[in-house]
Amino acid sequence: MSEINRSSLKSLYSQGLKKYFFWFYIMVFIITLLTIWKGGEALKNQQIKTLRIDSFEQLNQLASVLESAIAKYQHMPTLLASNDRVKKALRDGFDSDINQLNRELEQINRITEASDSYILNTDGLTIAASNYRESASFVGRNFAFRPYFQDAIQGKPGRYYALGTTSNRRGYYFSYPVYEGDSIIGIAVVKVDLTQFEKRFANQHYEFLLLDPDGIVFSSSRPTWLYRVFGELSHAELQRIADSQRYYGQSIEKLAIVYQKQFDEKSQIVDVLANTLANEETELERLSFLTMSRPIRLLGFKISILAPLKTINEEIALWRAIFAGGVMITALLFGLAMLRTRMLRERSDANEMTRHNQAYIREVIQNTQAGLVTLDENHKIESFNPAVEKLISQPLAPLVGLPLSVLFRGDEKDGTDLSFHDDFRDAANDLGMKVLTREGRLGYSDQTTVPVEMTLCEMQLPNRLSYLVTFHDMTERKRYEQEITQARIDLEERVRERTFELEGANARLRHEIEEHKGTQRELIQTAKLAVLGQLSAGLNHELNQPLTAIRAFAGNGLKFLDRGNYEQAHANLQHISQLGHHMGDIIARFKVFARKGDVQQGPIAVQTAIMGALKIMSPRYKEVGIELVVTEDQGFIVNGDMVFLEQVLVNLLANAADAILEVPDHERQVRIEQSMVDNNVVICVQDSGNGLSDEAIKNLFEPFFTSKSSGLGLGLGLSISQRIVEAMGGQISAQNQANGGAEFCVTLPRFIHHASLSKAPKEEL
Repeated sequence: MSEINRSSLKSLYSQGLKKYFFWFYIMVFIITLLTIWKGGEALKNQQIKTLRIDSFEQLNQLASVLESAIAKYQHMPTLLASNDRVKKALRDGFDSDINQLNRELEQINRITEASDSYILNTDGLTIAASNYRESASFVGRNFAFRPYFQDAIQGKPGRYYALGTTSNRRGYYFSYPVYEGDSIIGIAVVKVDLTQFEKRFANQHYEFLLLDPDGIVFSSSRPTWLYRVFGELSHAELQRIADSQRYYGQSIEKLAIVYQKQFDEKSQIVDVLANTLANEETELERLSFLTMSRPIRLLGFKISILAPLKTINEEIALWRAIFAGGVMITALLFGLAMLRTRMLRERSDANEMTRHNQAYIREVIQNTQAGLVTLDENHKIESFNPAVEKLISQPLAPLVGLPLSVLFRGDEKDGTDLSFHDDFRDAANDLGMKVLTREGRLGYSDQTTVPVEMTLCEMQLPNRLSYLVTFHDMTERKRYEQEITQARIDLEERVRERTFELEGANARLRHEIEEHKGTQRELIQTAKLAVLGQLSAGLNHELNQPLTAIRAFAGNGLKFLDRGNYEQAHANLQHISQLGHHMGDIIARFKVFARKGDVQQGPIAVQTAIMGALKIMSPRYKEVGIELVVTEDQGFIVNGDMVFLEQVLVNLLANAADAILEVPDHERQVRIEQSMVDNNVVICVQDSGNGLSDEAIKNLFEPFFTSKSSGLGLGLGLSISQRIVEAMGGQISAQNQANGGAEFCVTLPRFIHHASLSKAPKEEL
């Protein structure tokens, strides 16, 4: 097997082995991560189970203490209701009895450590209270709205929990009716303040919640959790709680639980966002708890303990970090051992490769076609290959130890003398690179020199600085450059000659264009005058009628003046003035239509242009009996020239009249319609003639083509109209209608109101 095949097989084997180890390390890494994670979870669950057992005992203890502490107050209203002084104060209402009852209630409260004790009459009005000395005394206040009063007034013991509307303190209420015989004469109420229990359990290593039947926190070791909902409440339930005034003035919001997971059948893990004090600033912190609950049947409440999991989580995180650190250190030690083995193997391979490379480089240097010379750090020749001697056909052995400048002379345009030892470094630093290229001539005698390209690069050898110089023969390239230079000179001469010819041709073309534009303007004017010639009879008719009327009004006016009837003469003169204005308007319209000019782009009203064209064409249409139908004004504004648009419409109306007159005994009607298509306005002129032939539609807009009878047209009207419409940025088209007759449509761009109204450049026709 050859050396190349063995090297290829070895490379493939090495690549396969690397790929195998890569995936092996990935699998080991994933398994290690899973082991750390699962082991941490198992240890965490074990510690949480231990915490649950301890917390369950604390929950039972807390519930028992709270239940027994409140239970001792449930019979106090019954005892107060049986007190004779209470009955006497309710029955008689004397101030002395009430004052004595107030002092007695105050003493009972001080002994029993109850929050408040007070007596209500049958209307719910407080007549006596233990806090009668305080500014927020219950005396004189009505509590008939409270459920504990409503239960007791019906003869049943009452129980209730709420935030006091007077004292603004949370409490649990016990009530009992006061009987006089079989009649209820009042209500005895005892309020138990839960603040004392919160203070008692505030410094425990757990948090507790006392939840009312609606799941609202009524009491808690954290004041910020009060009146928060531990669950979900509907809008109707929230409205019911608000109507009862149980939590008077407090907003009921949901407790910020961001995570909730059932741990076992008696406990669950919850994460709560809570405000904590850090560096004298309140920060929002995520707290994790193990929570357990149990009911308090005496109150109808549920009490919950929230044991913090922060310590357990920190211990598990520390355990995972230690375990991961150990695995990482082991992996690093293993990696270092493998790296050292690999380095030793690579060093051996590198030494072997160096020997092969040295032999290979020697072969390459000896057999390469480029001339190679090595220099020492002072730019003196050390060695060379046979290609250099072959290049100049001279031996180079006498030049060993001499400067490179003896062998190579750079061109004057390069301006670099390599005879100095710092020249290369300076030139390389100026160019920002370690390779320097120069052109010059190779040879150490005046008889034989060869044009070459020299490339000098720095070689950082282990023990010293050296340079490699490469020489490439440029004899052929120089010859090509001379040929290309001569070809470029010849080409430039031909370009100058051709440019001179083109300039002459352009001058002649511009002259012809100017003549063509003049011819076009004359043709347009000829078309206008041709239309005016066709309309001359109608114009005579339109002017003859006002002239006849003027003569009549003038004759009558003279008679009225002779008779002294000046009012009637004045009226005749007004009629003559109006007829004169009418004749002037007709003549002015024809004068404007007949003028020469260029397209003046600007906003024009389509209806105005149509009406202007109709004023010109109406006399002819009346003369030949053609009915004109014009659609209602749509208020369209287009960008164009009013006079030129009128000329196009007059031309189309004249063609329509000619087409109708060629068909005797046929309906004579011309319709002008306006419509909007996309952002363009379309004006259509429809006639009731025979329509257009296929040949006419094909050649309709060509100059001097006409489908009219001989002598009725020059064939320039539609060609000129097309040129005018295109100069205004529009299009003109023709087609036959389904019900007969031809239809010519002019499409113009709609004028955009926010566009600039400055004068647009003229377009010559």
